[in-house]
Amino acid sequence: MSQLDAYALLAEPVQKALWKLGWEKLRPIQNEAIEILTYSQNDLIISARTASGKTEAAFLPILSIMCQNPASSVQAVYVGPLKALINDQFRRLEELCEYTHIPVHRWHGDVSASKKQKFMSNPRGVLLITPESIESLFINRSTELKSLFHSLSFVVIDEIHALQGTERGTHLRSLLFRIDHHVINSPRIVGLSATIGDEKLSAEWVRPSAPDQVKLIKDGHLKKTIQYGIFAYHPREDETDQEIQESESQTCEEISADLYNSFSTGKNLIFANSRDDVEWYTDELNSLSAKEGRPDQFLIHHGALSRDIREHTETLMQGKSPFSTVCSATLELGIDIGNVRAVGQIGCPWSVNSLVQRLGRSGREENQPQIMRVFLPENNFSRSQHLTDQLHPSLIQSIALTELMLEPWVEPCDPNSGDLSTLVQQILSVIAETGGIKAADLFNRLVETGAFRQIDQSIFIEVLRQIGNKDLIEQTEPGELILGLKGEKIVRSYDFYSAFASPPEFRVVNQGQAIGMLPTTFLPSENQHFLLAGKRWQVIAIDYDRREVGVIPARGRKRPRFNSFGSKIHQKVRQKMRQVLAENKQFGYLNPSARELLEQARTTYKNAGLTHNNLIALSPSKCLWFTWTGTDAHETINAILEKYKLKHMNCEVAIELDLPLSQAIEFFTKIASIQHDPLVLARLVQDKYRRKYDEYLSDQLLEWSIAQDLINVEGACQEIDKLIKNFR
Repeated sequence: MSQLDAYALLAEPVQKALWKLGWEKLRPIQNEAIEILTYSQNDLIISARTASGKTEAAFLPILSIMCQNPASSVQAVYVGPLKALINDQFRRLEELCEYTHIPVHRWHGDVSASKKQKFMSNPRGVLLITPESIESLFINRSTELKSLFHSLSFVVIDEIHALQGTERGTHLRSLLFRIDHHVINSPRIVGLSATIGDEKLSAEWVRPSAPDQVKLIKDGHLKKTIQYGIFAYHPREDETDQEIQESESQTCEEISADLYNSFSTGKNLIFANSRDDVEWYTDELNSLSAKEGRPDQFLIHHGALSRDIREHTETLMQGKSPFSTVCSATLELGIDIGNVRAVGQIGCPWSVNSLVQRLGRSGREENQPQIMRVFLPENNFSRSQHLTDQLHPSLIQSIALTELMLEPWVEPCDPNSGDLSTLVQQILSVIAETGGIKAADLFNRLVETGAFRQIDQSIFIEVLRQIGNKDLIEQTEPGELILGLKGEKIVRSYDFYSAFASPPEFRVVNQGQAIGMLPTTFLPSENQHFLLAGKRWQVIAIDYDRREVGVIPARGRKRPRFNSFGSKIHQKVRQKMRQVLAENKQFGYLNPSARELLEQARTTYKNAGLTHNNLIALSPSKCLWFTWTGTDAHETINAILEKYKLKHMNCEVAIELDLPLSQAIEFFTKIASIQHDPLVLARLVQDKYRRKYDEYLSDQLLEWSIAQDLINVEGACQEIDKLIKNFR
């Protein structure tokens, strides 16, 4: 459809709004979205880079339809994963809606009770909300849901890739299915994302009963110039602990100096994989800028900081002054912080998806390149270093992720089909919403027509039995399920609104001012120094009853510690790593140290005999198997070895076996034809509590959940078969 034709489909008030806001033309994705949402009843996923106009592509036709068909309830809901993203989109939509006379409302934990009450007295227009706040509506305003949503026509889900395959995404999808019970017609879903890995899986997540009804728009019209580099820091050959410590300190100083030279001018984002590193490098960079008479040039942003500090950073980044921010994944999503000149990444990125998102934060303007520099602190080299470390996996994985990004390819979403914890939460929520419900109706609402369609009736009944035994629910004589005493206590907690678990934390305060949070497991002692919010503090008191740490500014510093969480690596990433090692291709984006380390890794790979075989002898009594497969299949192989009580060590990209090479081949040949039961392998997983409400489930249910989510027997057996064929 041409631009003029698409523009003509918009309602007159929307056309007037665009004219007053100075819009000269519509973008291609906006033309396509206007046509699909105006002429069909299809759901829609819009996949396009940051600052490509995705939000407007969704809302221009939605607002037009609302103008032409006004109703006495909320007609469009925008769901954002972050409060900051909602606040940002609120500002953008408020401008657009001012001329259409469509009210726009926010609803999350930071919005005042008076504003919420005013909205509830006359619910209209567009509602911007988080998944957790939708949950709070079901719990606290269940009698008002029909008046609130009866004419709801659209649900726009932003950053859809960040929700798919997570507890939070399952939670949201369940809530949206439950909203269907309070509307005249099921609302259409519009998903927004910069990255879509598997179109079919994403369509099934949006509309499981009719994935063919979900249309996809991809922004292939604008190709950006990319300026990209991987900078590795050559480790020194050290022997003593002191030499290794000195070398690591020197590497950190080198990285800090290069970060400062690269990002001390203009507006930039520097991502780190851990909050510890975010704190450390913010302090390092501000120390360097202070020496040049430019104190506090580098801002900080991560999830453990107080709301005021995070919002202060966002406000400064949205301004015209050229600040740079060191951050965690909290700024990976599409919060509008203006025109970012360049992006830094400390350490190997988590995934291709994350790499694409972070790179996409730069180069918002049409003629601007996207700029990214990856800084890799490699491990110190020693003669005793394990063979896997000599392959420099962090560098090789960074190259593999980069090459896959350039193909282009990103990881598909994880189905997350064994999430019984969120099912427990939703059972309690529905009972709280209804006051009481029969088991058959509950099964219909949550499973048959809800988000848990992969869970069969026998599993559902067993979940009910287990949480009944734990006093979360009970059954009345007429057969209705109601909340038990413990269930009521859980639902009344503010923490109930989120489906994912948060570790216990202490609040850090200075003279009554909140600084942030520290995990209970890594709490500093009195008089100790630590970093938080990019500042140096000393502990003066710890109040265990109030869970509060009192601090004063200090000159000393110590790296703080936060809980860390690993991420799954896709099979394609591991296979690309092997390809990088096996071939002679040169990569122009590597600095001299990275090129040297790559050649070292390739030489080690070749000399170890890995060119033709993945299983090699380490010694007469040990061998090493490089599986080059995804996390699920790799961990399943480990579980199979546990099942046969075979002593082994997991080395991330490889498995070390306490067997001579010949016996290892004989062992795998023997078990190759055996059918491995996923439930038996799941039983061998030590830590079965992975999610928020797992503690209320039996071991048998948790093993079922693990078998669904973590055990990949098919993938493991394929790798075993490949291994055997190499030795035939």
